[in-house]
Amino acid sequence: MLSIDKNTVAGNFYKSRFDYEDNAFIQKKMAENLVSLLGNAYENILEIGCGTGTLTKLLYPRLTFVNYYAFDIIGEYRVIFDNKYPNIRFSAHDMDKIDRYLPTLLFDLIVSNAAVQWSTNAEQLIRSCMHRLAPNGTLALGFFGENNFREIRNIFGVGLHYLSENKLQQLAKEYDCIHFSEHTEQISFENPIEILRHIKKTGVGGMVNTVIKKSLLKQYEKEFGPVLTYHPVYLVLKNRN
Repeated sequence: MLSIDKNTVAGNFYKSRFDYEDNAFIQKKMAENLVSLLGNAYENILEIGCGTGTLTKLLYPRLTFVNYYAFDIIGEYRVIFDNKYPNIRFSAHDMDKIDRYLPTLLFDLIVSNAAVQWSTNAEQLIRSCMHRLAPNGTLALGFFGENNFREIRNIFGVGLHYLSENKLQQLAKEYDCIHFSEHTEQISFENPIEILRHIKKTGVGGMVNTVIKKSLLKQYEKEFGPVLTYHPVYLVLKNRN
């Protein structure tokens, strides 16, 4: 499993910022699905790991809000938000330190797409988010599950530490779960090299910063074909306190 170096993660995503939108088609679908699970109006909204705005562009025109806050570990994205979303208050912040973000404020909606898996402790992050919700507030997350990129993990021995099925079920039981669903989706490419290029263009550079031997590429093709598995998970929890 990869140990997460936040500086490396930020650097890889920033390098891919011009390729991301054209290659992150699964993340775009996830954003659309996540939006369909939400209501229409929230007083204070916080978007975590907003990136270049894949989810933001769907939420911003659809939701009625008083205050919309967003943060990402990459501070340079402020330019995008200042130009496209002047009413959103963007900050550079690490999601694993959410308890220090505007600590006196509670949110009616905390939302995040395709970011939670980059937390150093995703379970603790979700619990921390629940503590930042106002009464009847909603936490809505789209992220990746443990079968994500299973081919990469199997052949190259690298991968993120995803939340297990048991942990997700435990969280769903512990809090007021409004929605939980998951599925796997296999994407076909011309060959394993194209798969690695695709991954790099979605900002997940750490997955391919390992020695790529021809023998491993042949093994990939033999065992899996030119296919990559995505495992989207959707979790919506309510704070009934």
